[in-house]
Amino acid sequence: MIKFMILGFLTYKESTGYDIKQAMIQSTSNFMNASFGSIYPALNKLENDGLISSTKVIENGKYKKIYTINEIGEDIFIKWLEEPIDFMRSYEDILVKIFFYEKLPKEKASKLIEQLIEDINGKLEELRKLETEIKHKAGYFEVSTLYFGIDHLKFMVGWYEKFLDDLNKDGR
Repeated sequence: MIKFMILGFLTYKESTGYDIKQAMIQSTSNFMNASFGSIYPALNKLENDGLISSTKVIENGKYKKIYTINEIGEDIFIKWLEEPIDFMRSYEDILVKIFFYEKLPKEKASKLIEQLIEDINGKLEELRKLETEIKHKAGYFEVSTLYFGIDHLKFMVGWYEKFLDDLNKDGR
């Protein structure tokens, strides 16, 4: 996920590793953050993979490496954004993707959220069927974890429906 976060931040402006870390602190740290120990190796890998480039500069007597995303990196980033969201991934992974949805046309972002809601509702239906099959023969703890899953998916559907409604009203 760090790879796509870095590419996403670089779509806004060229940055140093320090700048990227500061951008994370100010924007995504409530759901996803990364240490310098993971940012710099990821930057090196992205550069080695030909998705970004760097320029070495000396500023105030200090050596800096400024990273810029290239066309290939932007294409890979947009293709990743356009992939349907796998709701079974962690909420952090989902929110990283949604955080950068402003890079997509509103209609595309809306369709991706609609698909996400549909996928979650499908899983919710599966769990409700499972509930009727096992609730009288499963133990308390097993059934409780099933109820957690059902409640969690209901919350997700409600949150994404409100998000989609707000997005479509916004006129962004």
